[in-house]
This record gives sequence, structure tokens and C-alpha cells, in this order.
Amino acid sequence: MPKKKSAAGAAEALLDAHVAYLVEELTGDGLRDLIGDHLDALLADAARLKLKDVVTARMIKDTARTYAAEIELGAGLPELVSAIARALYAHKIHDRTALKDVVVHARYEEFVDKLLELESLREKLVRAAATSPIYIAFASDLLYHGIKGYIARGSEITRGMPGAGSMMKLGRSVLNRASPGLETTLDDNLRKYVARSVEATSRTSAEFVLQHLNEDTLRRMTREIWDRLKFERFGSLRQDLAEDDIEDLFVIGYEFWRELRTTEIYATLIDAGIDVFFDMYGDTTLAALLDEIGVTREIMLGEAMHYAPHVLKALKRKKLLEPLVRRSLQGFYRSGAVERVLASTS
Repeated sequence: MPKKKSAAGAAEALLDAHVAYLVEELTGDGLRDLIGDHLDALLADAARLKLKDVVTARMIKDTARTYAAEIELGAGLPELVSAIARALYAHKIHDRTALKDVVVHARYEEFVDKLLELESLREKLVRAAATSPIYIAFASDLLYHGIKGYIARGSEITRGMPGAGSMMKLGRSVLNRASPGLETTLDDNLRKYVARSVEATSRTSAEFVLQHLNEDTLRRMTREIWDRLKFERFGSLRQDLAEDDIEDLFVIGYEFWRELRTTEIYATLIDAGIDVFFDMYGDTTLAALLDEIGVTREIMLGEAMHYAPHVLKALKRKKLLEPLVRRSLQGFYRSGAVERVLASTS
């Protein structure tokens, strides 16, 4: 019996020593070497493990679906993002940052060149715009007022002719007495005729626009727009975009995303993207995959040392590190395994 108590006491003593050792390792000057050694060992193992050996496409899909489509965000997150958006909107850097400081001219030209290559899409957009009710209404109203202005201008011309003004008034008076409201009817008929005419010729106007809105013209227009806007400060947008507008746009976008994530296409495209990833990298080792995405040993070690010392010392200062380490070890030391080893070697 005393022997058993001695073994149990020894196990507790070993637990205390082990905890003290790890706490010193984690908070001492050798932390960088400790992390580096473990990192090298992990990278060596990663060179022998393929992606498909560690995880499956189904596992990643389930995780992606949980976080991208199923998990409900807390009420605090939208409020936080809204507060961040307001802070970014009000930041003084916008007053000293121009478009040219963010987008270099060469990148703008590349973007324009790519858009100009989308000729079929451009044609569809122009034809859709030219045959839209908004365009037809706008063109009809423009043409109607042009005709009315021309008629009014004609009246001004005849005003200088002897007796012409009296004859016009007499003719209008006779027509009104013969058919009351005829002038209004003629005006309505003119509107209807113009609308029908514009609607009938809208497709032709689309071809006219496409003919004259060729690549050279569009390129010249985009360069003129760039020259006009490249020196504009982002802060000038506040003249047309208020803080409340930013918040409203965020709310609308957030609600749209909440609805989008419930659609079939959203989850299907996520699954398709994961399938492509596994088709490309399923047989690739984890080490090679890290190289592919540009994550090096130096980056990982640097990030670990950026956070770990501060966090570990804070835990030790708050007297939380020792209990954390103890919880991870005491199960083994109190399982009887250490006592059996000590008993077998005594």
C-alpha cells in the first residue's frame, strides 16, 4: 500500500515538473527555436502527405456549406460592419487620395482593353437599351418637344408677315368652335405617332449606335473619362454619397447576400469550385500546396512569432497558462499509466 501511494505521489511530482518545463519553454527566450523545430517537423511530414490523404472534397464541401450558407450570423456582426463602413467613409485619407493613386494608368488600359474585347456583350447591351421602354419614352419625349418647338418657331416666323398672325388666330378659333378639344386631340395624336415611330425605329437606332460606337470611339471616350477623373479625390464622392447612403447600401447588400446564400446556384457553385480545387491538387503534397499558394516557412514562423509571445506572456501574467498546460497533461499522469511505469521500474 505505501508503495502505491509513493507511485501516485511520484506521478503528481512528474506532472508538476512537466507543467513547469512546458510553461518555461513557451514563455522563455527559446520560443522561436521551439516553434521553428516543430514547424520543420510538420513541414517534413507535409512533404509526405497528399491533400486527399488528409481531407476529402466532401469534408470541405460540408464545412463550406455550413459557413457560407447555413450558419446564421449574430446581430452584432452587421452592426460592427456598419460601424466600420461609417468610419471608413469619414476617414481623412479620402481627401488626399486620388483615383490615379489607387489605379495606375496601365491597369486601367488593360481593363478597358478587356471590356472592348467583349463585342457580343456590348452589342446585346446596346440593343437591349435601345429597345427598352425607358429609352423609347425618352426619345419620344425628346422628339415630341422638338416638333412642338419647331411649330412654335414657325409661328414666330409668320408673326412678321402682314396679317399672318390674325389668320392663324382666326383658323384656330374656327377649328375650336367646329370641334371643341381638337387641338388637344391633335396634340395627343402627335404624341402617340411619335411614340410608335420611335418604337418602330429603335432597332435601327441600335444598329446606328453600334456602327458609330466602334472600338476606336469607345477607347477615345474612356481615355477622356480617365483624364477627367484621375485627379479627383475620393473625398469628392461625399458630395453625392452621404454616410446614410453607405449604410443603406450595406443593408441592401447584406439582405441580398442572405437571400442569395439560400439559392441552389450559390451552394452548387461553391461545390463546383471545391471539386476543381481537388481535381488540381488532390494528389499534391501539403508542402507543395503551400508553395503553390505562396506560404513559406519564413511567413509561418514570422506570423507565429508575431502573435505567440504576446499571447503566451499575457496568459502567464493572468495566471491562465499554467492551468491550461496542466489540463492538457493531467489526464495522462492521473490515468495510472505513470504509476505502472514507476512501479515496474522500482
